[in-house]
Amino acid sequence: MIFKNSNMRAWIFVISIAFLVIAVFAAQARTERNYRLSAAKHLTLTVDSISYRQALTRVYGKFVGVPHTSQKLHGITVEHKGKSYKANDIDGVDFDRWFQWEDDGVIPVEIDFPRTPVLDGATMVISTEKGVDRCSLTKH
Repeated sequence: MIFKNSNMRAWIFVISIAFLVIAVFAAQARTERNYRLSAAKHLTLTVDSISYRQALTRVYGKFVGVPHTSQKLHGITVEHKGKSYKANDIDGVDFDRWFQWEDDGVIPVEIDFPRTPVLDGATMVISTEKGVDRCSLTKH
C-alpha cells in the first residue's frame, strides 16, 4: 500500500510539473520586430518592436527630434481594419505631457494599447501640440 501511494504521488508530481511548463509557455508574450513607420511632419516615432500580450499590446520605440527642443504629445491612436485602438498610456504615465530631447535627440518610449491583432498595415495617428500626423505602420 505504501509503494502504491508513493508511486501515485510521483505521478501527480510529474503531471503537475508538466502542466506548469505548458502554462508558462502558453502565457508567453509574442514580440515582433522589423516594423517601419512612415515619416511624420510633427513628431518622428521609430518602432523597434511590438509585444502582443494577453492583456495589452505594447509598442517599443523612440521619439526622434532636434536636441534641446520639446514637443507636447496629446495622444496616439492606431487604426487597423476598420477598428480604432486608443493608447492607454505612454511610459506608465497619461498623455498630454511634454517630451524634451537631450543631447542625442532620442527618447525611448513604451506605448500601451488595448489588446490588438497583429498591426501590419495599420495607421498610427499621432496628435501633438503642433498638429496631427497619420503614419503607415508596416512590417518589413
